[in-house]
Amino acid sequence: MTCRRHYHSYMNNGNMEQENGKVRDTVPETITFRTADRMTYGALGYDGNELMAVISGYDLEIKFNLRIINSLADAEACADALAQVFYEALMEQLINEKSDFVKPP
Repeated sequence: MTCRRHYHSYMNNGNMEQENGKVRDTVPETITFRTADRMTYGALGYDGNELMAVISGYDLEIKFNLRIINSLADAEACADALAQVFYEALMEQLINEKSDFVKPP
């Protein structure tokens, strides 16, 4: 498989369903969650005591399209593309909230 990298910051509040090999979004009218349903993933800082980043929410669903991930190289390409999406989100937040941090002295 040849990996063509296309990076898209994709945020969606709906569910993704696969139909005839294509992914489509559906948004249910009402959803109710219990507090225990909240999922959290995080990256610890260098000292191991504080989180540098958190992905948290209700109805988090992590799915990989194993129909097209058929090797370790495919899996690495997928992970690299996801890392790029999060890198772009991080840079956008840094620019918006700490612009002095990213400007040269």
